[in-house]
Amino acid sequence: MSIIGGVTGQNNTINIDGSSLRGHEVSSQSLELKTGSTIQGTVVSISDTTEGKIATINVGDAEIQAKLQDGMGLREGQTLNFNVRSASSGSVSITPLYENTSIDQSTLKALTAAGIEINNDSIQMVKDMMSASLPINKDALLEMNKSLNSFPNTSVTTLVEMKSLGIPIDENNIKQFESYKNYEHQVTSTMENIIEDLPNAFSELMATGKDTQALDLYGSVLKLIGNEIELSEEANAKEAGPISDSLVDADEETLENSEISKDPSQTVAKEVESQNALKTSEESVRQPSAALSDRFMDNLRNLGISDKTINTYNEALKEAANLDLSENPKQAAKLENAQKALLKELAENFEKSDMSDLAESSAWKNVFSGKEYTRLLKDNMQSQWHLKPLEVGNKENIENLYQRLSNQARGLTNAVTQNLGADSRLAQSANNLQNNLDFMNQLNQMFQYVQLPLQMAGQNVHGDLYVYRNKHKKMSEDGSVSAALHLDMENLGPVDVYVKLLNSKVTTNFYVADDSVIDLINDNIHILYERLEKRGYSMEATLKLHDDMDGQDLAVDEMLSVSKTPVISTNSFDARA
Repeated sequence: MSIIGGVTGQNNTINIDGSSLRGHEVSSQSLELKTGSTIQGTVVSISDTTEGKIATINVGDAEIQAKLQDGMGLREGQTLNFNVRSASSGSVSITPLYENTSIDQSTLKALTAAGIEINNDSIQMVKDMMSASLPINKDALLEMNKSLNSFPNTSVTTLVEMKSLGIPIDENNIKQFESYKNYEHQVTSTMENIIEDLPNAFSELMATGKDTQALDLYGSVLKLIGNEIELSEEANAKEAGPISDSLVDADEETLENSEISKDPSQTVAKEVESQNALKTSEESVRQPSAALSDRFMDNLRNLGISDKTINTYNEALKEAANLDLSENPKQAAKLENAQKALLKELAENFEKSDMSDLAESSAWKNVFSGKEYTRLLKDNMQSQWHLKPLEVGNKENIENLYQRLSNQARGLTNAVTQNLGADSRLAQSANNLQNNLDFMNQLNQMFQYVQLPLQMAGQNVHGDLYVYRNKHKKMSEDGSVSAALHLDMENLGPVDVYVKLLNSKVTTNFYVADDSVIDLINDNIHILYERLEKRGYSMEATLKLHDDMDGQDLAVDEMLSVSKTPVISTNSFDARA
């Protein structure tokens, strides 16, 4: 226990370890110090003397001075509670009380050996490191203390958790880690902000006479979207991005020959989507407008867009106008292909255009300013940045999604920064998307985790998929495979699904928002039972309210828990879960 010895506030004389030392004048008011009592004081100053380090502490209306024991760390400005350990007519010994922290001799010795100042933060640092099973030798403590000093506005707990999980500690990673811990990590939210803000940014540039920047911004976005349309036609030849590689790096032969390749948790996820669709069916789904205006079609022709491309898109819009596209996948695919063809041709023509030509730049302004183009751009960005449920079953689709997102986020950040500035709302959103993707990359060095931006039943849905497996561990002792799936859905609310597969038995726990969702799933759960039975699985399902569990996102909570050890092998579970 660290002790401040030889303290007195009486007669302006301070007895330190039996020696007499004159001190600063103190209040004439008597300071009563009794053994066992607690006082609160603020450290006014710390000075070096021939007797050692002397701290001046303001206690109420009095000021006392004390010699600090070797290794005892106090800082000027600190306000601490002190326990009076002993009091006599000549001297008093007090010790700081570190609130909410249990101090033992090993903690103090470790800090003293490392030469680290003993204070609330350093005590908490050791406590958290021990709780996270991290070493507390000199090198480990010095490294963690360096992080603590480098990021003074970050909590000790956050830094220790990141270290325990093997996540590099830097400013961006801290921000992203805290976003995940606070359930503010969804790429879908950032995507939605970008898609909504992009047309507004173009309009603002045009309204303020910055036509050149407006055309450059939209032209850059058009080329990004158009180039990815070309890439999608040769997706199988494109090298996968690092995020998806980490998610699906399982041995191919093992997966292809394994029954897990027909994994039941994929069926569970699809069934959750079916329940969401049931609840959505009574509500309106966003529909495309009936047709393109004559003016917009003329503007497209002025840019050299072929009549075939224009008419194909226009007819697809007309056919889809009175349909629920979530119930008509063929028509939805036809419309999407027509959109892609038009955007691809626009992108090709923009590459060849001469913006110094007044007539040509005016023609592009007319197209970009039209509400039909805004809808076309938004719909295609939504399509390129989201997966359809059936696409999740093919690992190349996840690979292509993250390759596409990474390329476009980087290109978008550059274009927006150049034309709007780095401090603009749109630039910050684009940069945050890129940082989130980079952080997810680092998570995938340790975990099998992915965010799933999904298009379900006429709405965009955020999903988190986490497979219980640390890349440095082996399969669980009983040979089981487990995964946690989290979905945020407009109609069902937050849904967490925990799936465990042992041999041919599937154990599934659903955690939902309210009793009505339990009733809805319960009324249709037989469909899931039947589908799994056809694949040779038996299932035991439990439905619970979210109140019955801790946290708001099971997948993220489980992944970032430093007290649990994920132990699933990648050879036993693939990204189609």
